[in-house]
Amino acid sequence: MNDVLYPPSRALEHAADLPGVRPLRIHRIGVPLFEVEIDALVHDAQPYDLLDRFVGRALADAELRSPAEIADFLGLALPMVDRVLRFLGNVGHLTTAPDGTLVLTDLGRRSVQDDRRYVPKRDRQKLYFDGVRGEALPAVHYSRSVTVLRRDEATDQKLFRLPKACAFRNDAVHALAARPDRTAYNLLSDFLEVTPVAVDDAHLPCYLVRTQTPRGLDLLAYSGIPGLRDEHLERLLRGWPLIGQQLAVDDANHQGDPRDEFGDWLREQGLDPDLLRWVDQPPRLRLTLPASRFHDVRPNTPRRGTFGLTQVGSFTAPRGQVLQLWCDDERLRRDAAYARGLLYATSSRTRQADEVTELLDRICRQLEIAPLTLADLRRHARTAGHPDLPF
Repeated sequence: MNDVLYPPSRALEHAADLPGVRPLRIHRIGVPLFEVEIDALVHDAQPYDLLDRFVGRALADAELRSPAEIADFLGLALPMVDRVLRFLGNVGHLTTAPDGTLVLTDLGRRSVQDDRRYVPKRDRQKLYFDGVRGEALPAVHYSRSVTVLRRDEATDQKLFRLPKACAFRNDAVHALAARPDRTAYNLLSDFLEVTPVAVDDAHLPCYLVRTQTPRGLDLLAYSGIPGLRDEHLERLLRGWPLIGQQLAVDDANHQGDPRDEFGDWLREQGLDPDLLRWVDQPPRLRLTLPASRFHDVRPNTPRRGTFGLTQVGSFTAPRGQVLQLWCDDERLRRDAAYARGLLYATSSRTRQADEVTELLDRICRQLEIAPLTLADLRRHARTAGHPDLPF
């Protein structure tokens, strides 16, 4: 999963920042999908050849109906006009009426009107349907940030692959093609005569975060879509009995003292379980460490129980259980906020000022420090050797 999704801490931080939400556990799962290859007729828009345009307009505008009339009207040799007419007929722009006169087809009239030569061709596309209800995935799941794993790829990933709850319906593609909002599910509006030609298994990797809310236990899903939280997937999984049963078992297995849950991991890190403590506002479990346990630059061989400066206030999930790494030193937390803001602002992707401002606001809430502004970050950047921030 780490190869195809962002670090789980990103999903946990998003969940923890939601009002009244406390992330409890995180699961790496693969939601079952049907990968459906479709074949469709499309009209490829091409630039008009000069003679094609003139002959088409002679038929549409001058209402000429024979090769001889067109040749005489355009001042062209009849054999040349015949060649153009044969081509227009071959690409579906022209037909012959029962009385032998030439008639433009709907495609031919559309081409003349748009001044583009539309040529019919077959094209193929992949669509995804979930394996829970057999419904098409929204177009947002085709974003570049989302990775769908085919059967062999999913086998190589360390994720819990859920079984399908339904079979693929043969009419699912035709039903989608008939919908007026089909582009919202990534089926192109100019695809005609849509037919499925192959169906295969696939999985959508995501993080499933078990949460505690004022209304009780809930779940959040993160699949890599823009905006992080996948509310479509949440609605799908909340209505799936299998998920409810598995989460109920998981809840029953995690009702003891959290020190017991984290015991093995804490011992591996050389940390005292008494460093774990609950805080009420907002409610969460924290591992509170001294400032000496956090390093501005991680050494090549870090000591057990030490963490990078940018991890202060972040969430981790050893053994799937969620806790927040913390330090009571407010100055260190402020340094951590600067470090995370600078790392984000100087990443390979160009950031906009409002994106950086939003991140700083979230980090400061998370670290419980006074707000930082862009001006603060610019001053810190100059001190740290980054005089020219890209915003």
